[in-house]
Parts: sequence; structure tokens; C-alpha cells
Amino acid sequence: MERDEVTSRQKAGLFKRLKNAVQSGLSIKLLLLTAVFVLIAEVLIFVPSIANFRNVWLKDHLLTAEAASIVYLDANELMLSEGAGQDLLITTQSIAVAIRQNSFSRLMASSGQPGDLVQHIDLDNSTAFGSIKSSLSMFFAEPNSQYRVFGTMRSSPAIMELVQESRHIKAAMWEYARNVAFLSLLISIFTAALVYLALYRLIVLPIIRISSNMDTFSKTPENASLVFKPSNRSDEIGTAEKRLAAFQGDLQQTLRQKQRLAELGLAVSKINHDLRNILASAQLFSDRLTSLPDPTVQRFAPKLIRTIDRAVDYTKSVIDYGRALEAPPKRRKLMLNIVANDVADLLGLESSLAIEWQNQIPLDLQADADPEQLFRILMNLCRNAQQAMMDADIHGRAKQLKVTAEKINSDIHIRVSDTGPGIPEHVRDKIFNAFEGSTKPGGSGLGMAIAVELLRAHGGTISIEKTDENGTTFHLIIPDEV
Repeated sequence: MERDEVTSRQKAGLFKRLKNAVQSGLSIKLLLLTAVFVLIAEVLIFVPSIANFRNVWLKDHLLTAEAASIVYLDANELMLSEGAGQDLLITTQSIAVAIRQNSFSRLMASSGQPGDLVQHIDLDNSTAFGSIKSSLSMFFAEPNSQYRVFGTMRSSPAIMELVQESRHIKAAMWEYARNVAFLSLLISIFTAALVYLALYRLIVLPIIRISSNMDTFSKTPENASLVFKPSNRSDEIGTAEKRLAAFQGDLQQTLRQKQRLAELGLAVSKINHDLRNILASAQLFSDRLTSLPDPTVQRFAPKLIRTIDRAVDYTKSVIDYGRALEAPPKRRKLMLNIVANDVADLLGLESSLAIEWQNQIPLDLQADADPEQLFRILMNLCRNAQQAMMDADIHGRAKQLKVTAEKINSDIHIRVSDTGPGIPEHVRDKIFNAFEGSTKPGGSGLGMAIAVELLRAHGGTISIEKTDENGTTFHLIIPDEV
């Protein structure tokens, strides 16, 4: 039932997209642009075609006059008879018809004295550009203006000449232009429809399908049935479809992981609540230990109390983290050497026989940082190094954990180095990601993620300076607070 409802919603959304596309979307713009571009192409073709039509029209009239001249040349008459002359003038739509042979010109027919001639058109020596220019001039000329056209006769080595008014050829050219315009409009609509249908199917429809899916998916991204199903296309649209499907799959996986983290946070909060009660009891017992006169107890009791207090503070920060991010650092000047010794003391490195601890931080070197957060950063790094060396089978070199620091300009550079087996290559790129950067079975991978977050709160950075089979060095930079 739910799948049917989803399918019906998808169909309704697709229909709405199609309607919008036809009304004001990409489809109608594509159709109009295609029609306009085809019309522009037709206009560019029309200019030379009207010149060609003009030349053909003039040649046809010259040929008609030439056919009548065959009888006229044989008769040796000065002019055709009045009736034959009028028929010739009407047929050729001319004012005067003449034949020029050698240096003599013979008038075949005339309806009166010609007026001023606006053009002299030589059809034998016309060029493409000249014909276009002359045709456009005649296209917009005054109807009563006159022009002279001449060309070599085919039947004899003479030149046929006609004097005509512009109105006849203008009328023919305008009729030709109307026919061409109508035909061009039909061609543009037909071509635009074909191009539109092709592009609509190849581009517009897939885009509508993608955008419709994105709109539906954005409303319920956790629904796995809404993940886009790409087609088998291998072009750019197919690549976009595959990447959209991959993105939606990754997003759903991230949402599921966020949900699991939320559930994990709730479970941790419950455990943390009970753990705080246990630590409160441990605090009461540790307070009583300070009243015992035993020297060993007096030496270790303050460290035990400080460790339990720190654990209580951590349990409080877990609850705070469930509500928001880590608290902003409370920065002050502190002695780095002392913080490193506290870390070694808590991890038991100073008394360890398996690992050699080296605190090479200058005694007078100060850092501007939150003491508790810096302690947590160094503790996570040193504990990871300690566990890596304890779990590894190292031959031929001592197990050493060394911490060094120096101040360059206003930045504190801290390096934590070990002689362990190094970080595996498949883990290096995600060593700082929560739940992904653990190098040992059962590890949570949170230590490095916490160190990165606390360093960023200080405006600092952390990076792997070196890692190979001889050990690993982490490089920390903590700038002074502005």
C-alpha cells in the first residue's frame, strides 16, 4: 500500500512537472528558440535567393523578346507593326525593346519615350554581390521608376535590351517573398518540432525526471524506495543519473549512521549516569584514604583523587556533548612539561619497564590553551601509541614514546613520536574520522576524532608527519589566542 502511494505521488509530481515545463519551462523555450533559429537561417538564405529569382525573371523576358526578334531581323523593318509591337511590350512587360548589333541599335517596339533610368543591369557580367545589392534596391524602389536590362542573345551575336518599370518586377519579387516566407515558416515549425521532440526526449524529459525525484526525495530522504534508479545511458545525462543515485544512497547511509549515533548517545548517557554515581562513591573512599598515616598512601592518594575528579568531569562533559559540541576552551598560560608528565603518570609510563618514556619539552615552555582539553589531546595520542607498541611484536629496537615541543613565532609545535609498527595504509586517510580510524580490533576510533575537534576549537591542526615500519610521529600546532 505504501509503495502504491509513493508511486502515485511520483506520477502526480511528474505530471505537474510536465505541465510547468510546457507552460513556462525549458521545453517551450527550446521550441521557440529552435523556430527562431530556423527562421534566421531562412532569412539568410532568402537574400541570395531573391537575387537569383530577379535574374531568372529578367532572363525569361529577354528570351521572350529574342523569340520575337527572329522574324523582325529577317524582315529588315525599322520597327514591328503597331499590333505586334504592343503584344511584345505586353508580353515582356516593357516600355521599349531594342537590339544592338555591332555599333547599331534597332528599336523593335516602344510605347513612348523612356524616362530617367535608375539602373542599368548587365546580366552577362553580373556578380553575386552586385546582384544582391541591385535586387534589394529594386525590391524597395518606387513602382514607377524605370531601369534598363540587357544581355547577349543566344540566336545571334547581338544584345537584347529592355526598358521596364519597377512595378512589374517588384510585384513578382514580393509575391516570391511571400511564398518563401510561408514556406520558411512551415519548414521552421516542422524542423523545430522534430528538434524539440528529439531534445525533449533526450534531455528535457530526463531532467524533469531527475528534478521530480529530487523534489520527492527531499521530503522523505529516509525512504529507500525513492532512491533514483538510473537508466542505461552512457552520456552526460546517464552520468548525472548515476551520480545522483550514488549521492542519495550515501545520504541515506549517512542518515542511518546519524540515527545509530543518536541511539548510541542515548545509551551512553544512561551508562554515564550510573557511572557518575559509582565515581561519587569512589570519591568518598579516596577522601578517607588521605587520613591514613601510611607514606605510600599519602604519596598516591592525591594522584588518585585528581584522577577520579578528572573522570567525574569527563562524565559531565559526555552529557554536555549530547546536547551540543565540546565546550569552548578556557585558555590560559600553562606549562607544557607538567601536562605531559600528568599524561605519563595517568598512563603509568614513568614506571613502565616495557616502554621508555621521554618528555623532552623544555621546562619553561608555556602554551596558551585549555589545560583539561590539552591533557585529553595528549592522553589520546599517547595512549594510542602505548597500545600500538604493546600489541606489536617489535624486534631490533626499543619501544619508546617521546614528546617534544617548541615555539615558532606565536605557534606551539608539539610532536608525539613512537617506535611502533606505524599506521596501516588503509587507515591513514580516515585516521581522524570517528568510528573509522581505529587500527585495532574492537577500537572505537574516537580518540583521534576527539583530539582533532579539541585542536580545531583552539584554532590548531594535527597531521601525520611520519609513519612507517619504524614508528609514527604526530605534529600538533596550537596558535596563541588573539
